[in-house]
Amino acid sequence: MSVRALLFDLDGTLLDSAPAFMTAMDAYADQVGLPRLTEHREHYASAGARAAVAAIHDIDRSHPQFQEYREAFLAIFLDTPVELNHWYPGVESLLETLTDQGTPWGIVTNKPRPHTLAVLEALLPQTPPALVCQGDLPTIKPDPAMLWAASDALSVQPANCLYAGDHERDIQAAHAAGMRSLACSYGYLHADDDPNLWQADDLAESTHQLTEKALQWLTPSLY
Repeated sequence: MSVRALLFDLDGTLLDSAPAFMTAMDAYADQVGLPRLTEHREHYASAGARAAVAAIHDIDRSHPQFQEYREAFLAIFLDTPVELNHWYPGVESLLETLTDQGTPWGIVTNKPRPHTLAVLEALLPQTPPALVCQGDLPTIKPDPAMLWAASDALSVQPANCLYAGDHERDIQAAHAAGMRSLACSYGYLHADDDPNLWQADDLAESTHQLTEKALQWLTPSLY
């Protein structure tokens, strides 16, 4: 099946949000009187608030106060200056190209919607044609429901979509949704991560390759 629509993860794929996320992690650790995380800090920008809170408190998600801690962290993260977030090189041009060509595209992220909109409203002239965030549905990636919701919003069948992401759960979600997948190895990978083992359909080792390969996957008649 040919690819007619491109879907992207946000953090670590399109957006370098690590400076903002690490600032929030430090502020939260200071607020609760716990040591700041010092190892694999950028990884948490992709792993998300749950992983960061669990690491700071040295607890698992079954802890009775886990949700309370997570909500406190997210409140701090929402107040973090949006100026600390920026597109990876070439991403803004890629999104402009897709928009100008009328190519359906969207963002599917496990980041909560308020935090996502705060950043996108500062960086994009308009909301993406499809935007699915944590909280929009009962489940998050690697469950495929978020990707299906995005393809529905674009009126494109899942088999005609390509999803790009920098985490193994992104590739798992794409497979479960019946979409093509593009693994991005330039994101916030943990030292133990090996995108070559994720069984993605393609691999981008830089944002230049993200643009190059994403456009190559589109229906040839469009480019």
